[in-house]
Amino acid sequence: MGFTVLNLNDKKVWHDYLNQLDHKDVYFTPEYCEIHEKNGDGIAQLFLYEEGEDFVYYPYLVRNLNKLSYLKKVTQKYGDLYDITTPYGYGGPISNVKNKERLCELLSRFTLVFKDYCRATNIISEFIRFHPLYQNHELIPGIEKTHIRETIFVDLTRDYDEIWANYDTKNRNRIRKSKSYDFRIKHGNRNELQEFQRLYNATMEKTGAKNYYHFSSSYFQNTMDLLKSHVELIEVLTEEGKVVMSVLFIWGDDYIHYHLLGSDEDYLRFATNNFIVDYAVKWAKKKGFKAMHLGGGYEGNHDSLYKFKKRFNRNGALPFYIGKQVHNQTIYRELASTVPNGLQGFFPVYRHLDKVQNKIAEYHQRH
Repeated sequence: MGFTVLNLNDKKVWHDYLNQLDHKDVYFTPEYCEIHEKNGDGIAQLFLYEEGEDFVYYPYLVRNLNKLSYLKKVTQKYGDLYDITTPYGYGGPISNVKNKERLCELLSRFTLVFKDYCRATNIISEFIRFHPLYQNHELIPGIEKTHIRETIFVDLTRDYDEIWANYDTKNRNRIRKSKSYDFRIKHGNRNELQEFQRLYNATMEKTGAKNYYHFSSSYFQNTMDLLKSHVELIEVLTEEGKVVMSVLFIWGDDYIHYHLLGSDEDYLRFATNNFIVDYAVKWAKKKGFKAMHLGGGYEGNHDSLYKFKKRFNRNGALPFYIGKQVHNQTIYRELASTVPNGLQGFFPVYRHLDKVQNKIAEYHQRH
């Protein structure tokens, strides 16, 4: 029984353990975590808990609270303080143990050890985005779990005719419509990210996405360079060669993910988004993937993005859970006390930077 904490200098060890799992998904790789470390989201770590041949594998990002100027009063009092979060996407603890009863016991002991580690290293809070295809929230004890929304997947082990039959009627009609136009598909390369980024940024502006999702050009380049053979840029072009839809797909061993997309708003009426997803489903099935995960909506199960994705599998909804954990209640309360009351529902409450800073500015203007 024991644990090890690894960083990105130990990538080979990360992969040695990942290779012992039935499903080695991209979100758990050191390369995926490195993308977000390079993006300034935190320092990538892997907490590895072992009991003989049984292990729990838990990657996350460590973030230094001392960098947040409005928390200075608290951090000066206690020294270096941290919190941890799942990199953008999905994650959480996973294990090589298949027996449910034994896994429950292992996770209970892992949880106690990990909590002790967090308290000893001044990790104040923990935020997890659990993996919908793994459903790894189910057996983790001692953490507050919240169902946020549904996500949609397509079962690629089925015959394409059966997959097509699970598309809703409107989707099938739009795909047929898209094929009546002179669009073509192209698989892009690392030198064509500029077009993708242009379309992606336009899409984020249109949807009113939070500032975090306006990724830099280096973020996209790092995604291509670090994931290498586990990322594909697929584009829809007009007859004249204009790129009007562009999607980044990423994958591990069995699961492929509809990761990031950009679209030309003027061409959406031609069902270019339906066209590219249907193409990708057929392409991924031929590549031997077992499932395509389309993800969920921006805000929940009622927005247009979720409804669009659901059209590709009427019976393919998976619950998406987040986990919240406070490891030092005393310090967390002091950090939370720096934030105006209007934001107390966010977790961790001191991390909602844009709103926190705006609310603090408003507060000081009134007092």
